Amino acid sequence: MISSNPLRRSPLHEALQELNPVWGKVHEMQVPLRFGGAAKESQLKAELSLCDVSCFPKIGVKGPEALAWLVQTGTSVPDSVYGVQPLGEGGLAIRTDRQEVFLEDALGGQRVSQLESALQAHPPGVCLVRRRDASLALMGAGSNRVLRETCGVDFSRPVTGVVMTRVAGVSCMVLPPQSAGAPAFRFWLDPSYAPYLWEALLEIVRHHGGDAAGLEAIDPSVGKL
Repeated sequence: MISSNPLRRSPLHEALQELNPVWGKVHEMQVPLRFGGAAKESQLKAELSLCDVSCFPKIGVKGPEALAWLVQTGTSVPDSVYGVQPLGEGGLAIRTDRQEVFLEDALGGQRVSQLESALQAHPPGVCLVRRRDASLALMGAGSNRVLRETCGVDFSRPVTGVVMTRVAGVSCMVLPPQSAGAPAFRFWLDPSYAPYLWEALLEIVRHHGGDAAGLEAIDPSVGKL
């Protein structure tokens, strides 16, 4: 059956369109699958690249009973503000306040939609927060060089959890790499500032030999989702 729901659009859609990507659909959003060949983008992922991941579903859950309710649903809740726990298949649970948790799925995850559905029952003391953040991934061994030029936080030293800071003058929530392999930083920000930050970071990424990458660089199977 063909869905009658219109595709969501990334806050970066126009900027991405100018790069002539191969388009696909992920989580009901039109997304760049790749900008060049698979081998090239795999190399960019390892060395240095910038990827729009705004398609990942995300919500906030807040209220005096929010943490207890999430635990009842089997969701791991970070112990402290700005702490991070895994969510489902590659997703994230981030404690953004004493009584609020930010939840985001990864490419193939369904946990956010399940929790959003459960919230339709209006559990006492728990509120759903709609999140429309733009989200970027800065990937590759050269990522720290880009951040040294744009951010006052020294990410070459171990950082626990997310950091609220400015990147190229834009207020962002930044998550350093959480697993082994090619480093990948995550950024969440107000969607109205996304085009500016994308252009600012992409210029620096290109200066250091990197480029934009599509979602297939993160997961080659994404075009089949």
